[in-house]
Amino acid sequence: MNLSVVNGFLQKTGTKKASLKKIGLWVSCLGLLWSSSIPAQADTVDFLRSIPLNVEGYASAKTFPEKFTTPEQVIQALNSTPVLLVHMEAIRRAYHDLDPGSQDKLLEAIHKRRMTNEKDLMLGFDHGYAQLVFKQNKTGLFFLRKANDFFQDQFSALAYGMAEVEADLNLEESTPEVTTTRKLDAMFKLADAVQRDAQKHQPGFWPSYIQVIDKMKEMPAYKSFSSRDFSLVYVPYGNTVVPLPGIQSSSQSLTTNNPEGGLTSASFGSVCSPEPGPLDLNASGQTGASVAQQAANLNGNPALIQFFPTSVEKQYHVRVTSNTGQPLANFRANTIPNRVVEDLDKDGVYEIVVRQYRENPLQPVIVYRATPCGLEADQRILNNFQ
Repeated sequence: MNLSVVNGFLQKTGTKKASLKKIGLWVSCLGLLWSSSIPAQADTVDFLRSIPLNVEGYASAKTFPEKFTTPEQVIQALNSTPVLLVHMEAIRRAYHDLDPGSQDKLLEAIHKRRMTNEKDLMLGFDHGYAQLVFKQNKTGLFFLRKANDFFQDQFSALAYGMAEVEADLNLEESTPEVTTTRKLDAMFKLADAVQRDAQKHQPGFWPSYIQVIDKMKEMPAYKSFSSRDFSLVYVPYGNTVVPLPGIQSSSQSLTTNNPEGGLTSASFGSVCSPEPGPLDLNASGQTGASVAQQAANLNGNPALIQFFPTSVEKQYHVRVTSNTGQPLANFRANTIPNRVVEDLDKDGVYEIVVRQYRENPLQPVIVYRATPCGLEADQRILNNFQ
């Protein structure tokens, strides 16, 4: 409130100067109280518009134009696949690609498309998601909730959880620090999404999910949730080997003549031909004494696991050799030496398990299993994080 304007008005009405000072002080205090009673503008967050979702695993997504130029192209993309992740990304890209007039036409087309069959919850999903992306219309949450109740897959839960995080701050004006019912429900939906994907993995979920979790780390209310190791949903901890003869240092140096650095399917004394594994790492030229080593029995085959220092703090180069000294695998691991061998299947057969969610969440777990042809990376587990 402009105090000089108030003073000028009161002077014209004949109010005395002494009274003016008192009134001016009173008005000033009143203005301070009035301004302090207005809540600060809540922080905003942009999930649905800003996070590019990974849809590379779907043929329909590869047919998208490099840039949407018409509403018809977007509708065609939505009609091309039942995969909700592709629908989410098509609508996000349309928001960035289309001009305002085309956006309005697209929203109208999506609405008319839903009205042709109101029982089709996929059409309802598209309508709700588009309303949130283009208009930040809170009614979109209603359609996403109905779709999630019906589809009960990882993508419907992911979409609903993302939308709830955004609505909590942008539409309901909560703060990033305060835990609300909406925030709790968002965490429940996102936890549900990763559980569903672990049961039946779909391409693109994990890299998309990690981007969502990374963005949630900016908000204190989600600290405990976003700090979880979500890869444990896919690969829970197994029984660990009791080290035999125990963790000990060794003067043996790490050397390799293999330009691809190991991860080969070299055999446990069998006639299998060594072939490069799917995750070859270049260890050529690295030398130095191991800081620890561990003996383990891998499916009846004695093996020695050695840990060598690298230039990265708390990262080791791990070498696995047979009892005859034959190299079986080389890899880098951010792990303490006694946590690399686990019995994942509780069957008495031990696996090499590299857990690196904190350092590399896009490739959080690598499991090497003993096969007749040596140690081989479990491709099924690798596929969970694609």
